[in-house]
Amino acid sequence: MAEIKMKMAIDPFKVVGKALVSAKKQRVPRRVVSVDYDEEADILYVKFRHARMVDSESLDDEGLVVASLDERGKIAGLMIMQASKFAEAS
Repeated sequence: MAEIKMKMAIDPFKVVGKALVSAKKQRVPRRVVSVDYDEEADILYVKFRHARMVDSESLDDEGLVVASLDERGKIAGLMIMQASKFAEAS
C-alpha cells in the first residue's frame, strides 16, 4: 500500500496554546471533540464538548480569541481569528 502524507494548514493545538497566552481566562477544557479550520477566513474553530452554544465572550483585548459559552456559561468551544498569526508566533 502506498504511503500517504497529509499536512494541516496550521497546527491547531499550537494555535490554541499561543492564543490562550494573551487570553483573560486561560482555563478551558482539555478534551477536544472537533477542530475545524477555515483557511480562507483564517479562523480556527475548536469544540470541547457537544453543547448548545448560547453566548460568546472575547477572551483577549484584541477580540481575536472568542469563547463559545453553553447554557451554564461554561466554555464549550473557541473561535480563534487570524489563526495563522498564532501559528507563526514563537
